Amino acid sequence: MATTKPGVNGVRKKSSRSRAPERPAASKGRLYAGLSAPQRRAERRERLLDAGLELFGTAGFAKTTIPMLCTASGVTARHFYEEFDSRETLLRTVYDRIAATVFERVVSALRATDRGVRDRIRDSSAGYFRYLTSDPRLAQIYAIEAVGMHSELETHRRAKREDFVKKLTKAAQRVESSSLDSRLLSAAIAGAAHALLLEWVLAPRRPSVDKMIDTITYLWVRTLHLDRESAPA
Repeated sequence: MATTKPGVNGVRKKSSRSRAPERPAASKGRLYAGLSAPQRRAERRERLLDAGLELFGTAGFAKTTIPMLCTASGVTARHFYEEFDSRETLLRTVYDRIAATVFERVVSALRATDRGVRDRIRDSSAGYFRYLTSDPRLAQIYAIEAVGMHSELETHRRAKREDFVKKLTKAAQRVESSSLDSRLLSAAIAGAAHALLLEWVLAPRRPSVDKMIDTITYLWVRTLHLDRESAPA
């Protein structure tokens, strides 16, 4: 039972022992399954991206619905729209991840300072084809599903291609003859590489990755007349 004691001017008041203990302030970012709200959202986003890679890269964009993406990722439709406003936006994000990786590998190989010109050219071609063919879903999305599916996505993809060609041009200037137009050469090589990748995706009998690497390397070497450097005087 709570006790009372005389207070100021003889007024009796309750002892402080009678006060109910104060509850601690609610902590921010409560954890569920060991994850905070931002972590849960990031985890859902990754699952959606994984589902996009799987479904767009196998069933194809046209046959993939938002309910299918939600089922594959274990994410509700409400949570889907918290991350992406459409299937196209999800496809664009998946494509951007693929493109960023392959562009970085190609350009980094051409910029290498510890390798000879031919080695840099071959390494850049290998970086392109070995990454995109390491998982057929990557090649399918990069070469087919992201191409011409939606006007806004196509504009975005062309902007990405332009950025890649610019970077490739700067890197190519380190290995090519000044008598050539670096921009045109880079655009031609990028187009040829994409065409070979498309052949790999669509052909009943896929060409070997080594043959595709050899082909693009050959185009570089012959165009830049690098083959003449080893010819006898």
